[in-house]
Amino acid sequence: MKILCLYGNECALELFEWMEELGHKVVLWKEKLKENWCAEQKFDLAVSYTYRYIVSDFVLKTLNYNIVNLHNSYLPWNRGADPNIWSLIDKTPRGVTLHYMDSGLDQGEIIAQKLVCDSEEETLKSSYNNLDRAAKELFQEAFCYYQYWPEMKKKAVAKGNYHSIKDGEKIRSVITTYDLSVKELRESLSAFLA
Repeated sequence: MKILCLYGNECALELFEWMEELGHKVVLWKEKLKENWCAEQKFDLAVSYTYRYIVSDFVLKTLNYNIVNLHNSYLPWNRGADPNIWSLIDKTPRGVTLHYMDSGLDQGEIIAQKLVCDSEEETLKSSYNNLDRAAKELFQEAFCYYQYWPEMKKKAVAKGNYHSIKDGEKIRSVITTYDLSVKELRESLSAFLA
């Protein structure tokens, strides 16, 4: 297959290299997609992991809606930005989700999910790494069943929550290091968010 691999963080490259090792033609893309270029390429599948840009309706249609996103949250909780941090603050279900992309942000039909438990001794960095590892494992497990993805997809049943980049700006202003433990984060934010 010819697979468009969208990413914003270098941690995604390990997953895309794995796909290439399986014999797929992988095209890495970090910048905002150029619609005409995307239409000319004739991709069989597009995979987004850590990609920072919203994919246009034109591109979705060009890709025949065969574009999936690997999101470091247990959707529908913590849609949007900073899902690791918000799941720790809000104490919502933590995990990772593989879902089809549509015009709604992190609202496409779900293919597979996995819960991830972290302790209060975890740091922001180690909790992010735990989600990253779980996301890659989830994708690798689900990719074996790629031909069944259209039949596996399901809608999220809960309302969940959403946080924008702007929401996270206040929180990130309090975070001085990603070596901060989950417990210390919650303690420092309790007064800040009150």
